[in-house]
Amino acid sequence: MKEIHIKSIKKESFFIIGELTIDGNIEIIKTEISEEFIQYAVTDRIDAFVIGLLMFAMKNGYDFTSDLPITDELKYNLDYHLIPALCGPNPTFHRTHIKAPTISPIKRVAEIIATGISCGIDSLYTIQQHSATDLPDCRRINTLAFFNVGSSMKGGDLHTSLVDGRYKLAKRFAQEYNYTFLFVESNLHLIINKYVPYSHIENHTYMALFCLNQILPCMKAYYYSSGYPYSKFSLYPNRQGVLACAHYDLLLMFCASVGEIKFYSSGSDKSRLEKTRTLLDYEPAQKYLNVCVNEAKNDGICFKCIRTLLTIDALGGIDKFSKVFDIDSYKHNRFFYLKRLYIDAKFKNDEYYKEIIPYFKHELTFSMKLSFFFSALFNHLRAIF
Repeated sequence: MKEIHIKSIKKESFFIIGELTIDGNIEIIKTEISEEFIQYAVTDRIDAFVIGLLMFAMKNGYDFTSDLPITDELKYNLDYHLIPALCGPNPTFHRTHIKAPTISPIKRVAEIIATGISCGIDSLYTIQQHSATDLPDCRRINTLAFFNVGSSMKGGDLHTSLVDGRYKLAKRFAQEYNYTFLFVESNLHLIINKYVPYSHIENHTYMALFCLNQILPCMKAYYYSSGYPYSKFSLYPNRQGVLACAHYDLLLMFCASVGEIKFYSSGSDKSRLEKTRTLLDYEPAQKYLNVCVNEAKNDGICFKCIRTLLTIDALGGIDKFSKVFDIDSYKHNRFFYLKRLYIDAKFKNDEYYKEIIPYFKHELTFSMKLSFFFSALFNHLRAIF
């Protein structure tokens, strides 16, 4: 059986450096951690590296070996809960084995309660819900985390303009609203990409847990912003064969919670439409909402910008977000947006658009639908000829 052997883990300056071999090839995983948090570096166990590489190992037939230990509770959770749960509905997955000594869970030495900040709908909803003054202090967020591990990968670049722009936006948000700011950056996704194409859709929750497990002694709780409600929980891949980890992060958070540290799947009680409705009058969202997949500033034309603009419009809050979107351009080109809504909801079976299309039923007249059809047909013919 193929093997990932974790040889050593050490701290150097603001970095945690893991040396391992994959198929006999030496690989160095280098993770930078912000100055305030590097003091909590974990170098005595392999937990972070096993979690970070677990999906890669299961999909590609690897076992883990190491002379360094793994936390006994985590090994149990992986061996008896997560790995068999994923292998059941996915018969091509390898039931990965972890051959390493065990060690007791880490003792907590600080009181960090954190969540990630991307300034998207899910993360802003988690921040709003867990910063409320009526929430007990022991549950209220005091730290915002920004992880650069695969979310905007382009080629072999660790830094992109999109990552740098998002980083500055997230840090500015934390400073304005008085949160401690945690930054973690790693080349782990680039190492995976050397062997198989890296998929952030399949790995993003694992990447966050990889980052957190490297500074676990300071963590009391972490709220991971879920992209799907509980009703969408699934361990099955989609039609394209992609198993999105957002569909089962409830299970992942449970299995990763060991000892005194608790990880939560946050926002799974609401759909994205319901989260957006909650954020309409949330002043930080009106100033910082950022969803674009193309640019550091919302361009209004990527699929996430279009979806978000239409959702906000459906809920009657479009003029409240003029600081983060070009609302005049949206209104001027509204035919284009409504055409996208109708075609994707009716002919592409897009769940997000199907959820909001009833809000536009009075505008989507028969004549408008007919014009959408002829516009799409004309564009198709023009592309051919």
